[in-house]
Amino acid sequence: MAVLTLLYWFGTLDRQVAALLIPMIKADLSLTDLQISMIQGLAFGLFFMIMSPLMGWLVDRYSRRVILFCGVVGWSISATASGLVKSFGGLFAARAGVGGCEASINPTAYAMLSELFPPKKLSLPMSLFVMGGNLGSGMSFLLGGGVIAWVSTSPQMSLPWIGPLAGWQLAFVVTGLPGLLLAPLLFTIPESRRPRTAGVTAAPSGFGDLWRHYRRFPVFYLTHGLGFALIMAFVVGLQSWNATFLMRAHGWALSDIGYLLGIFQVGSALIGLAFHGWAVDRLFGRGRKDAHLAYFALMCALAFPCATAAYLIDSGMATLLLYSLAYFFIMAFASIGPAALQITTPANLRGKASAVYMVGVSIIGTILGPIVVASFTDLLFQDEKALGWSMALFAALTTGLAGALFFVGRPAMRRAIDARMSAGA
Repeated sequence: MAVLTLLYWFGTLDRQVAALLIPMIKADLSLTDLQISMIQGLAFGLFFMIMSPLMGWLVDRYSRRVILFCGVVGWSISATASGLVKSFGGLFAARAGVGGCEASINPTAYAMLSELFPPKKLSLPMSLFVMGGNLGSGMSFLLGGGVIAWVSTSPQMSLPWIGPLAGWQLAFVVTGLPGLLLAPLLFTIPESRRPRTAGVTAAPSGFGDLWRHYRRFPVFYLTHGLGFALIMAFVVGLQSWNATFLMRAHGWALSDIGYLLGIFQVGSALIGLAFHGWAVDRLFGRGRKDAHLAYFALMCALAFPCATAAYLIDSGMATLLLYSLAYFFIMAFASIGPAALQITTPANLRGKASAVYMVGVSIIGTILGPIVVASFTDLLFQDEKALGWSMALFAALTTGLAGALFFVGRPAMRRAIDARMSAGA
């Protein structure tokens, strides 16, 4: 679990650092808000979505540690390449490489952890694993802020055969390289067992088997997948534009934004993730079979007013405080959602179910999240200064709809859990 968490930490670090660098990239490459949103959302999310089904199929058949090793090496090279390009097309291609290779980590890690922990104790280790992602996201702002502060007072760096690097390029290189050193740690993990049911190795399965299982519990899988995809959209959409909003609305310097966003996000992750996982495990262990969805319906209700007010209040520090509070409430979505999926899905279908889940998260969350915020600004309000209104509207829609879906899906989750228990797997 420690190795998986560390890899997720650095994977998210090189993925999220782009959010802080938006103003520098936009100015250096003369990009529009829509092009920036495509680099952050479409480039990563589209190829993450395309590769996820393949990764899910591989995870249920072949060595999980080899699959993830190749993924880590691939995303590290792509992340480093993001700092060596000098055009919109080159940056789009590099971020697409990061997305395609990072599709390997979720299905492999979820399958590995579900082998190690029983259902009533799965949410906590999932939360600790996801803490790596949240720490990586927070560290991306801290590191990005440090790099920006450094390059603003230092001579421009130049590399042989490549030439001078702008500050945003250097940040990509610095965050991309560590993965190449960490990837071999995967071979310290014993090879995974193949999925088993009642002591017998499960027969190989295809996506047709998964579809037939979905048809047994359509309401659960629809409300679960769409609800958590909307929460992912909330996180990615707001994180993608937080730095730009604080610059436009409050005149903050990028280096200060990086430090403060990083500190708030790391603090929220350290305090919140273990608590959320423990709370859901405790509810589920006491017989609350819909614990995962019921808990997140409540968290959405708490996040709704905080996130909406964060971008309408006339204070940058108040924005950070309210956003961080909302983020604290919903941060465990990346562990609670997959934990519920593992509990309700047969062992020989979990890799593919995780992949399908990640496709939905990618389309609605990673791809559309930043684009919808930008579209609200460019098309609905038609004013860059209205970015705060766009983010407030987006936050209200995502948390409100997700909370309603989780509430509706609770009975279906109870039925799915009963079916899994009666099957004895």
